[in-house]
Amino acid sequence: MLIWAGSFVFIKIGLEEIKPYNLAFYRFLIASPLLLAFVIFKRKLKMFDSSDFFKITILALTGVTLLYAVQFVALTYTTAINSSILINTCVIYIAVMSIFLGEKVSNLKIAGIIMSFFGVVMVVSKDYSFDFFTSKTIIGDVLMLFDGLLWAIYTIAGKSMLEKYSPDVLTVYVFVIGSVLLLPFALYEGIVNPFNLSFNSWISLIYLSLLCSVVAYVIWYSALTSMETTEVAAFVYLVPLFTAIMAFYVLKEEIGVLIAIGGFLTMLGIYMAERY
Repeated sequence: MLIWAGSFVFIKIGLEEIKPYNLAFYRFLIASPLLLAFVIFKRKLKMFDSSDFFKITILALTGVTLLYAVQFVALTYTTAINSSILINTCVIYIAVMSIFLGEKVSNLKIAGIIMSFFGVVMVVSKDYSFDFFTSKTIIGDVLMLFDGLLWAIYTIAGKSMLEKYSPDVLTVYVFVIGSVLLLPFALYEGIVNPFNLSFNSWISLIYLSLLCSVVAYVIWYSALTSMETTEVAAFVYLVPLFTAIMAFYVLKEEIGVLIAIGGFLTMLGIYMAERY
């Protein structure tokens, strides 16, 4: 969680020199062969069924291509703190989707969804006027809310696929296809020469690709082999806390009263929506 929390800070650093789509493209261009090598080393790689290509492409779009294309653009308009909080609203979307999928929804889950909604409103508004469309971060905040929806779709759509493929093998497919689908975005933006990038930009890329997209995933899967899924998932709620501390010291972002209260309500509501 500490590694993933740092991603929002390093994205902000990378965006100082690299355009959003280029940053996303190079992140997975580096991460894909690294994770592929890891899976090959474990002798787990196998070719996916041709009948699953469309489903895996949907996962690549929602879990890599659009997810990070939107997220990196969003971070040019909003703060790292806001992003780390609002991306976790994916749990709200998942809870709502589960209703339509016929899953039983408890009163506490509904209360959590409502609580998270008000928390999001407080984070986005920034002050007591609640003038959403005059907030300087509104564009980025709304994009991060959409990013949460993309991650929710990725999670729901991938649930059945994990019954057929192991998590790391499925992630390799998603990474590779997602990287290819990111190329048109980077070409539209204009491909940047990686050899002309500064030291800080390369540090950002290495952190995002090696640590966030490879190491953190391996740690996550290792934890899932020795702990219950719900126990591992609960650690996700540490991300906004770690991000806020990093952003405060590294990016000099302010943590206002409403952001703190709104962030707390959002995370508490999300916890209730997922736990109950």
